[in-house]
Amino acid sequence: MYQNLVIQKYIAGLYQEHRRWLYVWLYQKLGSAERAEDVLQDTFTKLLSQKNILQLEQPKAFLTTVAKRILIDYSRHNKIEQAYLAHLEQQQFCNEISPEKILIAIQLLEQLAALLEKLPERTQKIFIWHYLDGEKLNYIAEKLEVHPKTVHNELVKALLHFQQRMPALNDET
Repeated sequence: MYQNLVIQKYIAGLYQEHRRWLYVWLYQKLGSAERAEDVLQDTFTKLLSQKNILQLEQPKAFLTTVAKRILIDYSRHNKIEQAYLAHLEQQQFCNEISPEKILIAIQLLEQLAALLEKLPERTQKIFIWHYLDGEKLNYIAEKLEVHPKTVHNELVKALLHFQQRMPALNDET
């Protein structure tokens, strides 16, 4: 209990000391006050779950790293959403699908993105390159300097990972 109070006070101090420059940095990156404020809040919220937060030697560098990771996550989620919407438009399904179903699909894709982040980095790259960028397994294997069977196995692991953690994927709707 005491440890939590100390951590909360420490993070509050970090917020007071570093909020302004981080906001300016985020605003320059994003060009939007609202998005900069969202990422700023997410950055400091993320600190609550960090281990050894009290031993930070370079808080500015650490905050920048956390904020960059959040920006990458936002970018991935946005890319997934845009790919899905582009696919719908390509298939001319937009007029047949209700906004509610589109929202459900986007939420499902966001859950997939969160699960993807729990996979090893190489598996994440393989999954994104294959399913989002449309790269062939042989090309990915060459890029990573591994055997195509390794790439195939990584994709199978990723799909099993998703299937085990998202029962909704197994439902026929």
